[in-house]
Formats: sequence, C-alpha cells, structure tokens
Amino acid sequence: MIGDINPMRRKSSSREYRVSVPADNTKATAKVGLIVLAVRPQGSRQVMEDANDLAPRQLVLSAVAGASLSNLCEGLNHPCVVRAVPNLPAQIGEGMTVWTATPQTNQGQKELAQAALAALSI
Repeated sequence: MIGDINPMRRKSSSREYRVSVPADNTKATAKVGLIVLAVRPQGSRQVMEDANDLAPRQLVLSAVAGASLSNLCEGLNHPCVVRAVPNLPAQIGEGMTVWTATPQTNQGQKELAQAALAALSI
C-alpha cells in the first residue's frame, strides 16, 4: 500500500504499481507493520499528522532529509522510529545508508529496518 499527499501521484502510483493508494494516509498506515516516510521535508508535517495514531508494534522508517529522531517521534507521537540517511550513489547501487533507531525500537524492528533497506538496495 502506498500513501501520497499528491492526488496525481496517487493515481499514477496506483496504475503503475497496481497497489492500493488511498486518499487518506491514515488508511495507508492502519494495518501495516512498517511505514516508510520518504517525503520531502516540506511535506513531512502533513504526513506525520496523518500518521500519528500508530500502534506500538508499528515501525516508522524515515528518509526525510533534515528530520531528527526527536522531531519525528514528536510529530508522529510514536517512539519506534528508524532514521535512514542514504547517500546519492545509492541511487545507482553504489552507495550506502547510515541509519539509527530510537532506544524504544526493539531488536526485531531493527532487523526489519535493516532488511527493508537491504531490499531497497540503499
């Protein structure tokens, strides 16, 4: 499932990837274990407001530039957050990603984050 604040990208993503892309981001986050925030900094506030009713088992993996762990936790009202910072060569499979997690993130969630980042090749 994909969530997007842009109606045109929702339609395009739904068609291209053949996945559900609800207009309401709370529906996109309701039943999933891993939420990936990959938005531009100027869109992060709205996305965090839409996703601030998360269950403790849910993990948020953020690639939002310039967003600190404390800002993410506060904006999401959620303690289990991983912040990932890929470098530009990651786009061509030649880079690396540095990531860190909040102390409340458990070992299983950290392993999930690492597996997701490996699957994305970033």
